[in-house]
Amino acid sequence: MNKFRFLNPTKMVHPNNGMTLEFLDKQDAIAALIISNDGKKGYFVSQFRPGTNNISTEVVAGLIDPGELPKEALYREVEEESGFFKEDYEIIFQDDKALAISPGYTTEKLNLFILKIKDNGIKQKPLNLDEDEELIGEWLDLDTALSKSSDFKTYYLIRIYELLRLKKNEA
Repeated sequence: MNKFRFLNPTKMVHPNNGMTLEFLDKQDAIAALIISNDGKKGYFVSQFRPGTNNISTEVVAGLIDPGELPKEALYREVEEESGFFKEDYEIIFQDDKALAISPGYTTEKLNLFILKIKDNGIKQKPLNLDEDEELIGEWLDLDTALSKSSDFKTYYLIRIYELLRLKKNEA
C-alpha cells in the first residue's frame, strides 16, 4: 500500500479480549463557524471531499500542525480559507475540550470555535490557500447552509450558535 500523507492506518490488540482493532492515527484539527457582524450569515467553504465523492459545504477547518496549539491553527486556517485575520473577529464560543470525531475509527479530535466578525466595515483579504487546496468560500444564511451541508462539524456548530442566540434572548 502507498504511504499516506495525512492518515496512518494502525492496528492494536484490545486490552480485554485480545481482538485486533484497526483505526486511523490522525492529526487533531480545528473547525470554525464564522458569523457575520449582524449574526445572520455564516462564511462557508465548498470543496471536493473523497468520503462523499462530492462537493461539500463546510465551516472553515484544518489540521493542527505538529507543535502547534489549537488557537494558532485556528488563526492560520481562518486566514488561509476566509481572508479574515484574528483582529477581524472575536471568539464567541470555544469548546472546553477537543472532541473525538469517531472514536472507534480515528484518533482525531476536533477543537470547535464560533467567531463573530467585529464590524461591518471589515473586508476580507485574498485567500492564502495551501498549494493543493481548491475551495470556494461564500456567505450563506444559516438555514441555507444547513440544507446544503451534510458535514457533521458544520451542522453541530450552526446548532450550537442557534442555542447561544436562544440563551442570549432568554436572558
